[in-house]
Amino acid sequence: MSDPHTAAVLLNIYSLALGFVVAGITASAASVVTGEPLKFEMTPNESKLMLFIGTCCRIIAGPFMILRNTFFSILVAGREPYWVMIAIVIASLWSFCQGVILLETACQFGMCS
Repeated sequence: MSDPHTAAVLLNIYSLALGFVVAGITASAASVVTGEPLKFEMTPNESKLMLFIGTCCRIIAGPFMILRNTFFSILVAGREPYWVMIAIVIASLWSFCQGVILLETACQFGMCS
């Protein structure tokens, strides 16, 4: 792997995949704890701590929820292709940024070689 461009492309793909994996794990964990799928809507009558935890979970699990809702809307409502593409691009950018933040944080703690 002597080409630096190849290494950069692979690192970007890894960041994207890492963001999606963390989003999926977070959404699945929240679903196991609450017993229902994680949604963007929140109930206002919860405590401030639960609102904070719920907001953090939704921020981390956002790309997964966008894609889950997008694929569900394709099957049920038959969405137009451009709406599907916009949702995929938004979820991918969100996931990529999340993956970069996770990798940078891991490197700051000395987990990168």
